[in-house]
Amino acid sequence: MDIQHIIKSVNVDTDGLRSAVHQLIHKSAVTFNPSHWKPEEANKLRKTILDQIVFQGTPLDWRTFPTKAETIDCIETDNGYQIEKLRLEVLPDFWIPALLYQSHLPRLHKPRPAVLSVNGHVGPLGKSIEFVQRRCINLAKRGITTLHLEWLYFGELTDPNYTHNRLAYLDLCGVSGLSVFYLAMRGGLDFLWEHPFVIKEKIAMTGLSGGGWQTIFLSALDQRITVAIPNAGYIDISNRLTHASDIGDLEQNPNDLLTVADYTHLTALLSPRPALLIYNHQDDCCFVADRAKPAIYDLVKSIYPNPNNFVFYKNISPGTHNYDEDNRKQLYHFLCKHFDLPMIQDGDLELESEVLSFEDLVVGLPDKTANFKTIANKIMHQKKLEASQLPSKLQHILRYQSTSVSQVELTHQKGKGGQLIFDNGLLAAFCQFKPEGNTRDNDTIILIADQGFMSMVTEIENHLNMGNSVLAVELFLTGQVIPTGMSVSHTSMLLSTSGLRALGFQVAQLVSILHWYRYVYKSEELILESKGRVTGVIAQLAKQLYSGPLENNMAKDQLSSLQDLINKEIEYEQCPTLFCFDLLRYMSSKSSTR
Repeated sequence: MDIQHIIKSVNVDTDGLRSAVHQLIHKSAVTFNPSHWKPEEANKLRKTILDQIVFQGTPLDWRTFPTKAETIDCIETDNGYQIEKLRLEVLPDFWIPALLYQSHLPRLHKPRPAVLSVNGHVGPLGKSIEFVQRRCINLAKRGITTLHLEWLYFGELTDPNYTHNRLAYLDLCGVSGLSVFYLAMRGGLDFLWEHPFVIKEKIAMTGLSGGGWQTIFLSALDQRITVAIPNAGYIDISNRLTHASDIGDLEQNPNDLLTVADYTHLTALLSPRPALLIYNHQDDCCFVADRAKPAIYDLVKSIYPNPNNFVFYKNISPGTHNYDEDNRKQLYHFLCKHFDLPMIQDGDLELESEVLSFEDLVVGLPDKTANFKTIANKIMHQKKLEASQLPSKLQHILRYQSTSVSQVELTHQKGKGGQLIFDNGLLAAFCQFKPEGNTRDNDTIILIADQGFMSMVTEIENHLNMGNSVLAVELFLTGQVIPTGMSVSHTSMLLSTSGLRALGFQVAQLVSILHWYRYVYKSEELILESKGRVTGVIAQLAKQLYSGPLENNMAKDQLSSLQDLINKEIEYEQCPTLFCFDLLRYMSSKSSTR
């Protein structure tokens, strides 16, 4: 029997799978309708996002943690401003380096407007990257105090355990990893709010890319920001589904966000405060202006009581992913207009000699500094202590929706393989093998593997040699069953932010396949065997939800515990479906009661 030939002949309709995934997400995600927008309900929506999304599962004291600021040094210049080196503690031992650019005017005890300036994905230079320095210095010279924050995994925070998608370590423990990002930027706002030389009614926020995302997220939810200027930072779910470059990292697609609000809703939450949305004509990264305008600006503008307060600017020169002079000029003009400052007619001031090196701007971190891994380890210990008192809630954690095989499409010419179509539109691939010349009642092995059919060849051969029948299956997001144009991690991420769980679909498929096979082939008892981290967990969970007889599965290459994902610093992209919100506590509960 040519096993590899049979395997290679099985085709999966990955285009159809993509359509099914899109439909599931659109069905679960809220849609912004300006005619239904009620300004009086804006605060209720803010509270819902904070309670259910940002601080989902976090300890109570996180939300009220008082930001602590330490002044480390001050760079005095001869150019009318100074740069104060600060670090902000936003959670116990979790520090964010920051630079406070302020003109010498505060020495005259005259409060000034302020800007919270935030980084995007700017690489190792972090807060010292040139375009950020130019922006902050120009603002300081014009009398606007500016606090610029380092962002996780950039500049001084380049430890791998600040990598954005490692927030999944916290999600796995049932604590919103988004909350750390939120508290980091909120800490900067807290500092400006309490600063004696800042006018509380005149605090703006701006940033490019990930800084644009930070700007829309904090500005929408915290009304202490009075003027918002996000630059190329976000777009709606429809565009994120059709343009992979618009998806971003986990913090930009947090668990369940789309069940209560899309980024169009967040933009609406800026109203009636002044907002300048900057997008770039030929953006070589993400969020191209001509896609963002109809998806975001055009939908929200009708709810603004004063249309002059809501402005869309498309940068043409250079038109790439930038916060260069033209975009900075738009920033200066908008701030002057809404902060009642003398209008600036020019762009950047000349300051070639004032741009400093990375080393010049290093703030420094305490020896004991927390990160995603250390926080997750602390939470793991706390959750483990609680686990034995927890009720079983697997179906809720998985957002479990039972499914059934609605159609079998045979793609192998002799009917030995094809795809299973489920009633939710998702697919799985299968191959059937029976030992040659053996008519006795033999065992049936259901075989699943992370890497799909080609990684199962040896196991299939061994079982056939022992006289067993084999049903080899590639479940959703394993093997070749991946939507066209979508990665496994992006698919999992977008399902999760829509209130769904990819792991839940995988488990439901396996349970359905077990029932289908038992019914169609009159098999009273099946044996389940898995190979790999992901399918090892799927098998464990499916056994708890399958109602028929199932022999204990053999598992190869499985995790010894979900804690391995954190302890061994496994990246989200390697097995994204396993980073299912709060799954670790459930699995700890099950193991503690065995």
